[in-house]
Amino acid sequence: MMIPVNLKINNYYSPLGIDTASPIFGWELESERQHQIQAHYRIVLAKQEESLFGCVQLLWDSGKVNSSEQFGIVYQGQPLQSVSAYYWRVAVWNQHGEMAWSEMQTLFTGYLNDEAWKAEWIGRGGAKPFYARTEFASEGRVKRAYALVSGLGHFKLYMNGEKVGPNEMDPGWTNYAKSVQYVCFDVTDKIREGSNVIGFSVGNGFYAGDAGDRHFYTIGKGYEPYGTELLAMGEWHIEYEDGSVLYVRTEGENWKVRESATTLANVYGSENFDARLYPNGWYGLAFDDSGWETAKVLSAPVGKLVSQNQPPITVRTVYDTILIEEPLDQVYIYDLGQNMSGMFEIYVSGPAGSKVTVKPGELRNEDGTVATPWDIVTYSEYTLAGTGDIEVWKPDFSCYGARWVQIEGCTRDGADKSKPIIHDVKGHFVTSASEDVGKLQTDDPRITKLAQIIIKAIESNLQSVHSDCPTIEKLGWIETASLMGPSIMYVKSVEELWLKITRDMIEAQTEEGLIPDIAPEYSKFSEGFRDSIAWGSAIILVPGLLLNTYGNRAAMEEAYPAMKAYLDYLKLKEVDGGLINHGLGDWGIAPQTGGDYVENVETAFYYESYRLTSKFASLLELGSDAEHYAAEAERVKRSYNAKLLRRVAGEGTGRYAYCKPNGEFDPLNQVVQAIPLYFGLVDEEYRSDIESALLHAVSGRQLRSGEIGLRYLFGALAGMKRNDIVFDMMMQPEHPSYIRFVERGETALPEFWTDDSRSRNHDMMGHILEWLYKEVLGISSVRDAYKEILIAPGCSGLIQHVTGSHRSARGEIKVDFKSEMNGLRLAVSLPPNTSGIIKLPIESDEMAIMESDTPISFERVQEHGRLFAVIRISSGSYQYAVRESGVRNL
Repeated sequence: MMIPVNLKINNYYSPLGIDTASPIFGWELESERQHQIQAHYRIVLAKQEESLFGCVQLLWDSGKVNSSEQFGIVYQGQPLQSVSAYYWRVAVWNQHGEMAWSEMQTLFTGYLNDEAWKAEWIGRGGAKPFYARTEFASEGRVKRAYALVSGLGHFKLYMNGEKVGPNEMDPGWTNYAKSVQYVCFDVTDKIREGSNVIGFSVGNGFYAGDAGDRHFYTIGKGYEPYGTELLAMGEWHIEYEDGSVLYVRTEGENWKVRESATTLANVYGSENFDARLYPNGWYGLAFDDSGWETAKVLSAPVGKLVSQNQPPITVRTVYDTILIEEPLDQVYIYDLGQNMSGMFEIYVSGPAGSKVTVKPGELRNEDGTVATPWDIVTYSEYTLAGTGDIEVWKPDFSCYGARWVQIEGCTRDGADKSKPIIHDVKGHFVTSASEDVGKLQTDDPRITKLAQIIIKAIESNLQSVHSDCPTIEKLGWIETASLMGPSIMYVKSVEELWLKITRDMIEAQTEEGLIPDIAPEYSKFSEGFRDSIAWGSAIILVPGLLLNTYGNRAAMEEAYPAMKAYLDYLKLKEVDGGLINHGLGDWGIAPQTGGDYVENVETAFYYESYRLTSKFASLLELGSDAEHYAAEAERVKRSYNAKLLRRVAGEGTGRYAYCKPNGEFDPLNQVVQAIPLYFGLVDEEYRSDIESALLHAVSGRQLRSGEIGLRYLFGALAGMKRNDIVFDMMMQPEHPSYIRFVERGETALPEFWTDDSRSRNHDMMGHILEWLYKEVLGISSVRDAYKEILIAPGCSGLIQHVTGSHRSARGEIKVDFKSEMNGLRLAVSLPPNTSGIIKLPIESDEMAIMESDTPISFERVQEHGRLFAVIRISSGSYQYAVRESGVRNL
């Protein structure tokens, strides 16, 4: 039987707060049988559960649709209402007419019309953190209850003595002048018969950033607060079994507010908390708030209220201390064993008014104390209430990158009665709740560990933006969304987060059409750090990734006008008949430097941007646009080759190679040959020359690439069937090297090719992860978001055994590949409704392939002098063995 599973509303992480009148439906498929195809589907949606199961009084019945589509299916039923619950499910039929229903799913709409909001924005009227509370009575049996809430910069929601939901640092960071996110929670189980209490705790975030006396990166770079007052807003819709509805809203006269015990909420990782100011029990019943102020009704933020579509930030893991050191008297270093984006929790006891200083960090000084990059000042202070019990505290509104936590102002033995005692420290690793979708393990534990430390860096930087690091900047530099996107999409489901990043880029676009290098543009940089095509082209490349990986058209459709405006902007900056000579080139090729060969790198992205926009125009049925952008791409390609492709001298370089516009040529520069090969800029008559030039540049098997060129270097070499070179680059014992990071004990990927990188938790150089999944494990999409799948595991002479999986938008793909003395073994599993191409390396035409001990026929192909066996399969699980003819089964 083939069963629809993991049903979802596309473009939304949660089915709660869907703020579109035309939801888009999708699902995965599971089956233990081979050769399963979805021949038909049916979607039904109803207002009542019983209507859904009886298929009566439906608001939408798609009917039995003859289609293999699994996502991108737009609602076409009766109009949906704001803030309303609906139920839906899917039936699928296989090619034999067998049908199976999915489980029922809930869909709860947010506000579909701006004017529907009746809540007011409330606060104290200042820019310091505050608490807000109200009480209400509930009478009757609750059928369902939902809260739609927001608070700027960040908020925590409480009801009846408990925090609501696992979320941290809601809502997501946006350009608050353009959009403000609200969050929808199911609070059905939070409502009690009789009296109820709601509480908000609100901190600064980036809305009205508060530096205090500590590090705040955007100071001096153009940051201005979006507002001068922290504020909160919410509505609670409580539906009873008898059909009646109770509405509770933020309104000035019914809410009380007071200052928070959090006296500093610096989003860059510094918080002050005075436990003496904390009103114990303030969000529970039987609390006297008579001394609190009546809430002020405040002006709403400028941006449009939109549902938080991306996954929330949550605590993924809590790390315990593994080692405690005392490098200086009463200065304690707690080693958590993992570099993380963390909220660091302390357990202390001691006299009222005594202070504990908490200094997290990724680095250590020579004397063993915690260091910070550039000696930035980041620390938190906790002032004890002096209850006599152990007091527990962690930040509410910020995280910071650290493995070690330095504790000052305490003792561990209680010998000094004037000081508090530190009992314990824990690290709460906070990251996007994006689901894990990838697993990989090889017979070399160093490579497995390498994949793990890259994933840890990815997780530390997946927040409500893809940040560049959890320590220094926290900004959403957008190039990693496109360049690292393929690596990240192998291990994390980021469809909704990458759509949110696309919307951030649209909102950041200037009137001139520029897509700045960071979005949201909290801080305005200059020159290449604001205007570089490898960054700005993410407005085009990211929608392409979403389309190819998830079949998601929303980003393409929403961003298409921004793509056109950006290309118009770039065309005004052309030089020399079609080249682009502004930007950072191959950033990161040496620590904190842009690369050389700016025209080569930037113009290649310019060409690719035109090419992809032409493709999108075709998909959007904009024929004249498609022709225009295809012609522009061809024009740039001609200019690129006319200006940069030169005959060069010197043994091993090839007859032609790519050079600077002035003819300067570096035979060891890898990126300037790899990028045109990868992007298809090389005419066929020159391909062998450029491949020879690239092979000469990598002949030392040492990496010479920054973050911009790295993905394309690996991709170009893989396309030439020279994964052996990539493997050797990865395994070099000295920098630039990946494996050196592993052998030095790094627990997350550093920023640059050096032992003393400023940031030790950066994923921008992590492109080897894509190579491991695509070229070693051998999983990639041939077309239509894994509708057709290529399984081509490699490196059999260097990695003897690799096993892993990737859960695609259509279902899980599994591979187990092993090189043995007498041949190869492959176990592979493809999800229903897909087909696959198996490509296995073979030594000669004499090789035989067995499938479950039965000989099978296969196609023999040669690529770049290598011989491969090609087998075409449909869905299901298979076992293959490759051996020489005449040799007994392995």
